Amino acid sequence: MRPRSATAFLALWLLLIASATLAVTFGPADITPTEVWATILHHLGLVPESPVSRLRDAIVWDLRLPRVIAAMGVGAGLALAGVVMQALTRNPLADPYLLGLSSGAALGAVTLVVLGFALLVPVGAFLGALGALALGAFRAQDVNAELMDADPLERGLVVLAVMIWPAVAWLVSRRRVLGACVLLGVVAVATCVMPENAALLAVAVGAALYVITRLTGDRGVRVIAVLMPALLALAPLFPLILRPFLKFFHGPLYPGAVALRAWAEETGREPLRMITGHGLDTSIRARVAGFLSPDAPRTLPFEIWYELGVVGALAAAVALGYAIFASRRHNNPALTSGIVACFGAAFTIACFGAANAQSWWLATLGATIITFVAIQRGEFRNVRPAAGLRKPAPPPAG
Repeated sequence: MRPRSATAFLALWLLLIASATLAVTFGPADITPTEVWATILHHLGLVPESPVSRLRDAIVWDLRLPRVIAAMGVGAGLALAGVVMQALTRNPLADPYLLGLSSGAALGAVTLVVLGFALLVPVGAFLGALGALALGAFRAQDVNAELMDADPLERGLVVLAVMIWPAVAWLVSRRRVLGACVLLGVVAVATCVMPENAALLAVAVGAALYVITRLTGDRGVRVIAVLMPALLALAPLFPLILRPFLKFFHGPLYPGAVALRAWAEETGREPLRMITGHGLDTSIRARVAGFLSPDAPRTLPFEIWYELGVVGALAAAVALGYAIFASRRHNNPALTSGIVACFGAAFTIACFGAANAQSWWLATLGATIITFVAIQRGEFRNVRPAAGLRKPAPPPAG
């Protein structure tokens, strides 16, 4: 170690000890730094008798010093995590939001709170952050930032387009229809600033499904539970049906028409892969390696069919239909309509390829599910339950 570095290192240690000593002296009880060190040396066996009283000794050793040491440990851990994050990303401004660690930790913590395991919140936060890191590392391998990262404004609007529906469902269930309409209108106006219309179309689709299910009830939910999975199962027909219309109205160089042409060419090149698929997480890798055309769609239906084939597509369609059909089990019609609208908005965004398997998108879906569960269990009451009045005690006899 160089002399200048050693001097700086020693100075930082002395500064840390001085700041910790000063922190122990803060509090209602007036304790001096001399008393702090006298107590520490006594408990370390270096001073036979403590020069301070038992009360001050307990305040320093049992109350304040453990908290200061814990704060030092937490600060050191955060500093180490920050250094690792900056070294990993080679970015001096890196923070936990860059890799989705904060979102994953929040998702894990809130999940355990909703499930009733509040004492295990730190464990849930750690597992959530670890899962987000693993997912980010798995998806980001051999993939450039242009393909994986979205514009921050686009991300925010996509999150709004999905998470607006728990709020609308709660407001309508509390008979605040005007507030729900105003909130939905504000979000719709906000999504108009997005260069692409994915978020705005998602809000429109969600609103249409909400109105349909509110007017038709159980029958509308059943129809949507069949139509939406059918779109996923019949996705390979999109190039044959939609491409002529896009070419006619927008021209052959329209990005949507070009993407559908690339999809049709990929299907004709390897028709057997329509059955077996290419394997999980191969669409992005093939695109980067040059085996898949860069004009190919980045949408969820294409990725499911490309990676999993007909078996995976049918399984995903059945799971989607069952999830929509299961929303009928709630006794609250507003909540059922909100869940169906949220399914429609998320499916629309996935069909536009605005998010798919990115960590922030998965965290958004998880937070939305938890919010619906909390609403269904009555966690967001605006009226306190009525409490019975205690009867006055009878007067003493005599």
